Amino acid sequence: MIPSLLSARPFTSRLALIAFTALWIGLLPNLGALSQFANATAAGTGFGWLSFVAACWLTVFTLTLLALLCIGSVFWGQAIRWLCAAAIVSAAALGYFTFSLGMRFDRTMFANLIQTSAGEARELVTPYLLIWMLLVGFLPGFFVLRTRIRADERWQRHLLRSTAIIAVLFMALAAMVFPQYQRFASAARSKAITLETVAPINFIGAAIGHGYVLRKVSLVRAPIDAALGFKSPRKQPRLVVFVLGETARAQNHSLNGYARETNPRLRGMDIAYFPDSEACGTATTISVPCIFSGLGRENFTMLKGMERETLVDVVKKTGINVLWRENDGGCKDVCGAAEFEDFTDGPHDTLCNDIGSCYDELMLIGLEEKLRARAGDIFLVLHIKGSHGPAYYKRYPKAFEHFTPACKTAELQQCSQAELTNAYDNTIVYTDHILAETIAMLQRLSNKFAPVLLYASDHGESLGENGLYLHGLPYAIAPKVQTLVPMLAWLSPQFLSAESWEADCMQKIRGKASSHDAIFSSILSLLDIQSSAYKPELDLFRTCNTASLKKDNPPNAATK
Repeated sequence: MIPSLLSARPFTSRLALIAFTALWIGLLPNLGALSQFANATAAGTGFGWLSFVAACWLTVFTLTLLALLCIGSVFWGQAIRWLCAAAIVSAAALGYFTFSLGMRFDRTMFANLIQTSAGEARELVTPYLLIWMLLVGFLPGFFVLRTRIRADERWQRHLLRSTAIIAVLFMALAAMVFPQYQRFASAARSKAITLETVAPINFIGAAIGHGYVLRKVSLVRAPIDAALGFKSPRKQPRLVVFVLGETARAQNHSLNGYARETNPRLRGMDIAYFPDSEACGTATTISVPCIFSGLGRENFTMLKGMERETLVDVVKKTGINVLWRENDGGCKDVCGAAEFEDFTDGPHDTLCNDIGSCYDELMLIGLEEKLRARAGDIFLVLHIKGSHGPAYYKRYPKAFEHFTPACKTAELQQCSQAELTNAYDNTIVYTDHILAETIAMLQRLSNKFAPVLLYASDHGESLGENGLYLHGLPYAIAPKVQTLVPMLAWLSPQFLSAESWEADCMQKIRGKASSHDAIFSSILSLLDIQSSAYKPELDLFRTCNTASLKKDNPPNAATK
């Protein structure tokens, strides 16, 4: 029976094929979206719930049909089959992650998608995804390709029938939505219903939005003024290291009050931890450009970030050496002026467990010797893999599997909450080790440099709470586990002495509330760079800099 179905080549009209495609997409590929609609608080109960869900499904079907009809206007003849098959396969792929992980696909997620490395993409391919794609995507897509379109159909008749059907559907929608408008308005405001979960409409909208941003971007970034605050070489040049973390949430750090000891090495060091720091975004594609733009979360947009020089550009133009070591698949277009080294596909077999999946310790190999051979001030960025999901178990060597049993699959919903948390917490322990090893290296270099380290993760992560996994939700509705991140600083005694900063600096800044907004100005302060982009109120270290405080608050200022 199956071979006969696969060999069948039925005839149908163009409109019938498009309608079948929209119907299929509105059902199985968008099962996750329909589930979210059904579970919305505003949906109510009883007949009201049934009416709400039916109207949501009809909206999905109508918009999908309309999109296929519009795009299909350039696919005449048998070519329409390829459009319909592609729509089914893409909707199945997008729908799987909405159904299994609660993903919402917006412009940010589209940017993440096109910047995803091959290694990251491979980790998302699981047996469950392949089975889903076969049944929900490839088989119906194959059936559509086998279907033959009647060649004698006139386009005028097709256009008339299509317009009539869309008009009837919109009238039906109006009849179903208007009586329960308040319910829909409430669900829309709370993001319980959103087109960001409806495939492939979400992909089309995100692609258009991303393309609009790229089209608007200037070829030359607007310059930011910068000058060194000192005029002559110093006895000990500065070495400022910014470790840019990945997917570490503050909630799982013992330095932040977590019951488990996930920071065993840092706890014994003289560091300043900034609890529950607010991230600039819930995805790397937003947070990293935002951090390096200096615009702050409230003012940042992808367009504004692309049109403005980055922190790397500002530091580089002062003559300071800027080095960037990368192990997380890319710097999101902020490191163009830096001396760049990519360790994502490192050659060290003992520190790489898969193609594109190397342990962060790889970036420390040979780094001390490289820095010791340099002269002058240095700004170094280490972009680590950190706790990047979903394959958390691939982020740390076996020796750092402190919490067991750990989830050993990228199919997160197949693991118990305890197994998933164990694997994730192991990544935090390993990052603790990386930071401690980096600080130990800086201590060894303190006979040549006045070193300092600043660490912050780019965003947090959901580990199954409320049925959500990974990250990337719109900031307005994202849970705090995705928006609150760890941030800490270590300043060497040599740095404090060389800069004549207060000896009790670490005590003064320890425990301060902070956010990603503070990083830009704080690094300018550490490097003694003067710029109009510097905001003293955001400088984490301002209370340590006596000279800066005197300048900002001159004697008798209150009487002037």
